[in-house]
Amino acid sequence: MAKSKSWKVMPSLDVVQKAMAEVGEPKKVVLSVYFRQPYVLDDASGLKNAGAIVANFGASDTAMLDVLSGRYAPTGRLPFALPKTRAAVEEQYPDLPGYAETKDGALYEYGFGLRYGKR
Repeated sequence: MAKSKSWKVMPSLDVVQKAMAEVGEPKKVVLSVYFRQPYVLDDASGLKNAGAIVANFGASDTAMLDVLSGRYAPTGRLPFALPKTRAAVEEQYPDLPGYAETKDGALYEYGFGLRYGKR
């Protein structure tokens, strides 16, 4: 992911890794990823070691903190499949949804998501 020339990640991967290292224990990190497009959370990045990964689609900081603090019970599903590796992206057939046909497949399939709180 860090070596990718076509995908620009902000803040940079090294900045996120340094922040996670500063916390000391990755399981105490909540990583909010603003998904403008599907991209890879690969093993080498260490991002999958976060205690929680929240898919963000442009929510305000206030809304995000309301969810993380339990003030609001969120619901949601991924509107796309999240690839497991860069190879999955490169091998994907453009006329088929997701990454099921690739060797590496999806980290999270289309529609993956959680809900908690009162139903």
